[in-house]
Formats: sequence, C-alpha cells, structure tokens
Amino acid sequence: MKKGVKRAIWAVVIVVIAVFLFLRLTKKTEFAEATADPVVTVEKPHMGDVRLTTQLIGTIEPADVVYIFPKAGGDITAVNIKAGDTVTAGQVLVEIDTKQVDAVRTSMEAAKVSAESAQNVLNRMTPLYQAGYISAQDYDGYKAQADAARLQYEAAQINYNNQMEFSNITSPINGRVEQCNVELHDTVGQSTQLCIIAGESGKVVSFYTTEKVKNNLNPGDPVVLNKDGVDYDGTITEVSNMADAGVGLFKVKASVEDNNTMTPGTDVELQVPKDSALNVMLVPTHSVYYRGGDAFVYTYDAGESVIREVPVEVGIFDTENIVIKSGLTMDDQVLTTWTSELKDGYKVSLADSEAAAGANQAEAAAE
Repeated sequence: MKKGVKRAIWAVVIVVIAVFLFLRLTKKTEFAEATADPVVTVEKPHMGDVRLTTQLIGTIEPADVVYIFPKAGGDITAVNIKAGDTVTAGQVLVEIDTKQVDAVRTSMEAAKVSAESAQNVLNRMTPLYQAGYISAQDYDGYKAQADAARLQYEAAQINYNNQMEFSNITSPINGRVEQCNVELHDTVGQSTQLCIIAGESGKVVSFYTTEKVKNNLNPGDPVVLNKDGVDYDGTITEVSNMADAGVGLFKVKASVEDNNTMTPGTDVELQVPKDSALNVMLVPTHSVYYRGGDAFVYTYDAGESVIREVPVEVGIFDTENIVIKSGLTMDDQVLTTWTSELKDGYKVSLADSEAAAGANQAEAAAE
C-alpha cells in the first residue's frame, strides 16, 4: 500500500518537471526594443532689450502749489475763500487787521500835508527868486525842504502800501483753494499757514526711491500709474540728485496724463524703470541652468547630433529672456526644451528633423 502511494507522488513530480522543461524550451526569445533618442527643440540667440520695473507708492500733488503765509501778524477780519473755490491772481483771500495800517495811514497823510506845504512855499519863492528879491542860497533852502518833504511822503506811501499788502492777502496765481486753515477773528502770526492754492497747470505724482533705481531714471522716461484698478500713463519730469535728509531717499516727480480723476494728497501705485539692458544677446530664460551658482546652457552639436554643456555669463532677465554677456555666438543652437537625459555628449534628435522625417515617410508611402 505504501509503495503505491510513493510511486504516485513520484509520478506527479516527474510530470510537473517535464511540463516546466517543455515550456522553457519552447518559449520564444524576446528582444528589448531600441530606445529612441530624446527629441529636443533649439533656438538661436537673438538681439533685443530687457527692461525691468519696480513697484512704488507715490502721492498726487498739484504741478504748481502755493502756500500762503501772512507777512505780518494780526487778527483775521475777513475770510473770502473756502476749500474748493476757484481764485484768480490778485484776488483778496484773507484780510488781517495788522494794528499798524491806521498808524501808517496817519503818517502818510501827515507827510502828504508837509510835502504839499513845502511845495507851496517853493512855488511862492520861485518868482521872488527870479525877480531878485531873495538870494540863491535862500531859494536853494526852500527847494531842499520841498524835495525832502516829497521824499518823505513817497516813503510813507510805500510803507502804507506794504501795510495794506500785509493786511490784504491776495492770490499770486490762478487756481483752486485746496485748503483754508483760518476762520474769522483768528489771531495769526507770520508762521501761520493761511491756505494752499493749486495752480491750473495739472497734477504730478511724487515718490521716493533708492539711489540704484534713481540712477536708471531720466526726465522723459515713461511710468505707469494705477489708481483704483485703472492704469494711467505718466512721464518722469524731475529726478533729484540729492537724497532727502528726512527719509534718506531721492525724490522723483512725474506728470500725470489723466488729471481729472487724480485727487491731490491721494496715493497711487507706480511701475517705474528699475534696470535695463538694450541691444544685447538674449536667450529664453528657462534655457539657462545653474550648478553651484554657475550658469550654463545646452547647445546642439549638429555634426555629432549630441548636446554640449556650455558655461555662460548672464545678466539681468525677465520672465521671457535673459541677457548673455559671454559664452555663446549668434549661430549657436540653444536647447529650449527640458528632458531628464540632459547631459553633455548625450545623443538627441531635433524636433524639426523628426517632423521632416515623418513627412518624407508619409510621401514615400503615398507613392
């Protein structure tokens, strides 16, 4: 009984081994498929410009602005303007009782009386002198008195006019009152700002920048302003060469193309030139790689159909192009596609070559 079981087991083992050997011996040999060369695209360097901008905050200001201060202190007796009023040159804005106008007027009137009296005396003495009734010396004395009285009167007039100017504060320009800082019966001094008048010649935006950015700005350069989501064109008009002592930055002014929506004193965003490189060699920014801080590109060697790693010196760049200072010629073919097989000496195929080969095969098949 036991011998029969053992024989059956051995029979099964022999059959399994036979089937395994049969399958191994009859299996067809599979060959690995050939791996195609990576397909890449290339682009030759080109000449062009790279312009970089930076975002800053500026303040809208009137192009012409006048800060009105009194030339003499006193009490406000009349305020003839308010914020928002339009004024003309010479218009009286504020009247001040300087406490001196009346006294000066009295002095001027007294000087006028003296001058007229001296002139009347001279007028009476002139015919007497001509007739020989008075000496030349006496006549010269009358004439000197008349001249002195006249000069005193003229000086008194000037003093009175000045006091009236001090009392009646007028606008030096045509424009609009942006601020009025006084009210009736206020007492003011020479350091009190009465009002601010903006001229009619438009508005500007002023902003502060670093020396590096300032060195790239020149009058006439364009800028872009953004207010409430709307862009406006502007032009640099002034670039200060001295840093502001208060902030340590350089003040720059730019004209504003649209003046109607720009309220003085409000802030706007600006895009101003930061750096530029003009008429330089450029390649796509994404075609430059870095290793340990050193830049390099891959170029296509048409003679051997391989790629070469080429060190380059780069300059400024934007989202599209980067400046190549050295390392390439205008005839080099720079790889613009990335593949994991990017290594010096690696064999590749050009995308244009692949397309041309496919077209030739299609034509041959059609024939």
